[in-house]
This record gives sequence, C-alpha cells and structure tokens, in this order.
Amino acid sequence: MAEMEPVIGLEIHAQLNTATKLFCSCPTEAVLDATAPADSPPEDRPNSRVCEVCTGQPGALPRTNARAVELAATAGLALGCRVNEYSVFSRKNYFYPDLPAGFQTSQLDPPICEGGGLAITDGEGREKRIRLNRIHLEDDAGKCVHDDQRGRTLVDLNRAGTPLIEIVTEPDFRSSGEVMEFLKKLHNILVHLEVTKGRLEEGEFRCDVNISLRPRGVEKLGTRSEIKNLNSFRHAGQAIEYEIVRQGGLYDQGATLVQETRLFDPARQETRSLRSKEDAHDYRYFPQPDLPPVHVSPGALARLKAAMPELPEQAEARLLALGLTEEQAAVFLDRRGAVAYFDQARPLLGDDRRLAALMVELLLPACQRDGLSPLECRVPPAALAALGKLMADNTLSRRAAYDLFPELFEKGGDPGELARSKGVLQISDTGAISDMAAEIIAANPGEARKYREGQEKILSFFVGQLMKKSKGAANPKLAGEVLSKLLKS
Repeated sequence: MAEMEPVIGLEIHAQLNTATKLFCSCPTEAVLDATAPADSPPEDRPNSRVCEVCTGQPGALPRTNARAVELAATAGLALGCRVNEYSVFSRKNYFYPDLPAGFQTSQLDPPICEGGGLAITDGEGREKRIRLNRIHLEDDAGKCVHDDQRGRTLVDLNRAGTPLIEIVTEPDFRSSGEVMEFLKKLHNILVHLEVTKGRLEEGEFRCDVNISLRPRGVEKLGTRSEIKNLNSFRHAGQAIEYEIVRQGGLYDQGATLVQETRLFDPARQETRSLRSKEDAHDYRYFPQPDLPPVHVSPGALARLKAAMPELPEQAEARLLALGLTEEQAAVFLDRRGAVAYFDQARPLLGDDRRLAALMVELLLPACQRDGLSPLECRVPPAALAALGKLMADNTLSRRAAYDLFPELFEKGGDPGELARSKGVLQISDTGAISDMAAEIIAANPGEARKYREGQEKILSFFVGQLMKKSKGAANPKLAGEVLSKLLKS
C-alpha cells in the first residue's frame, strides 16, 4: 500500500477580551451573587450573568458589541488578513440543550476577515506558511453539567453569548509538531495583542482538529475526522498522533472510513466517536434578520492599524537587542503583560539585565502561581525597580533581596522599608567595616602573616569572619577590599 500522509486543518476559537457579551450587556467575567455581602469575593454562580438576549427569549433583540468587532479586526490585521468593510451575521441552526435560541449567531459569507497566514518552521527546519481561510465572529453556547448521581443534566448559560472569533486554517499541516508550533505562536500573538486573555484552562483558547490521510503525492483529500474542543497544545498533538495510527490501521484493513466528529480522552490518550460530522448545509445558514451588517470603516481600520502594538517577533528582537537571553525573552513573551511591565520598570532601574533576572526568577513565577498578570500584582514596576537599585548599590545582598520578595509580593509596600524593618540592609560604611576588619586581623595574627607571605586565598577566611561579626550585614565586596588593604599595610 502507498505511503500515507496526514492532512490537517484547524478551527481555533478564541474568547475575545471584552467586558460584556457579544449581543447584550451581561458581563463575561464572574459576578457577585445578589444576596452576597458587599465585601464578598466574586463568585461565578450558574445562570447568574444572563438576560433575555443570551437566554434566547422570544422578542429579545441583540445589539453588536463594537469592542468585539475591533478585536476581531485587530486579529485579522496582525495575521495579514483582508478585513472586510462589511460582513454579515447569520443564524447557524442546530439543536442542543445549551443553545436556548435553537441557533448560534455566527458569520458565513462574508466573514469579517479573509485570507492571511502565519509562518512556522516545519520538521526539517524550513519556514512554512500556514494559510488562513477566514476569521469570523460568533457567540458561544452555554454549558451542560452532567449530574451522574442524580441521573440528570443541568444547563448553565453564563457562557452563552460570550464573544468568540473562529480562525479557520487551510489544510496545510502535515504533522502534530507543526500544529503545536502554530497553536503556540497564534496564542502568543493574540494574548500579546490583548485580543484574548487566552486562559487555556478556562477554554478561552481551544481548537477543533480536522484530520484525514491520503496516499503521498495524491491531491484529493481523504475522509476526515474532526476532533472537538482541545484546550491544550499537548492534547492536540496527542490526539493527532492517535488519529494517524487509527486511520492508518483502517486503511491497512481495507475498511471504509466515515466522516465523523470525535472527542479526545486525555486519560486514555485516545479519540472516541461522538456523532456523524455535519457539513455547512446541514446547519441551514441564513442571514440573522435582527442584526445589521458589521461595518468596519476605512477610518476605523486606519485607527486600529495605528494603535497596533509591536508583534511578538518584533518584541523578541528588541528584548534580545537590550541584552536579554533567548530564554528570558521567550519567558516574557509567554507571560501575559510581562513585556509591558518590563517596559515600565526599565527607566526606573536602568539595568535591563538585572531587571530581567528579577522578573524571570522572582516576579513571573509568583504571578503564574497566582494566575496574575505582572501588572495586576502587588509589586508594581516602581517597587521591583527599587528592589533592583538596593541590590545594585550593595545596600541589599542578593540573598536578602530574594528572601524578602515573597513577603513583598504578598503584602506590597516599599522594598527599602521592608528591608530596614527586617534588619537586612547591608553595611556599606567604610569606617565601620574598617574598624571590624582591624579587630579581626588583630585577633588572627597567624593568618595575617600567611596572607602577607603570599597565601592570598586566606582572604576569604577574613571576609567570612567579618561577615560573621557583622551578622551578615556587611557589604561583602567592600569587606574584601578593606581587608586586603589593611593586610597589605
């Protein structure tokens, strides 16, 4: 049998970073329960952020969220798409319990963006451009919660109406590695531009994988399977690898493949059949009569272009030029808000490498642990810069600074005041250090004589004694310099 090759296309859903839903003013983030005390933390209770529009009540009229349109156009500009001046919302008809209106409001023809692409590196190290077919706007469905104990399914419509963009690629991928690289790069761009927060665990960036096999060298596509709702780069790769083996085995047996939708089980690392796959005509698309066409004027497009921040590749080049390592730059680009934080702190410290080290080793791990952007934490750029200055002028040792940081991150405040209250500020007074050095030399005449006879390694003994005498508060570098001078005199 001829060698088979996989042909893969993606449909990526990214939740847009808006405060309200696509067609109503319900919030997209968690809200307070009406009966909760005013100082209660936000709670995401089922069906607590819904209204007549997002629950599909008869006669309720939607209105389009202008910010969602801007974010979709921004994504299109970043990915080299053509942003259409006019696009149309349609009703995509299908039944599901979490779709109360009986249809999803989406875009078919024309969508807001068409064309474009993104370059990746293929398995042989060559640049490969993945073409995009389209980007369109649509609202999300609700969520079914299956209660196995009581044998029933509950519906939560908090998510219903949340604004999404769906990015549809051409079937240009030939391996799981290419797919994973593309998803990571696309996610990085959209998060960097704040088009989406992109929290994978919240389903804010997820994809469907369409995959088929065909004999190598043949143009005609094989029968495809669609693997739904993958919200992990690793799981996407594992699902593709499983499907390649599964479909290849069926071809080897001479079996007939059927077009179907499948789900991926991460625990067993396998896909399972869900239902036969629908085509576009099965959804009976027709224009949504309650919504006017989406209009992106040339003036609005020009404004979005002018406001477009640097893309991740541009940011990486700039960070490397400032002296950061490739690893540090990669971490910055992988953390929401890290580059913006770095840019705000830079002029306050004036030492890019020290700042990058503090962020990569202290700030960003703490933020990731608590699910925060650096700009959302209790250590503003000015505070981290102040911590760096204390280290730069030897007022605070590296060890003391790193020991102080957890409390600084938890409670905030001024690093200098915190160091002073803890008694860990370094002694950099030359006179005070000289007095202690003289006492230590006088108390160790034998070691002093050996140093003067050429055994210079003994200097570390004297530095250790001085640090012990000062209870670790002396500036080690200054201590070494003073001791060396006195021992030679």
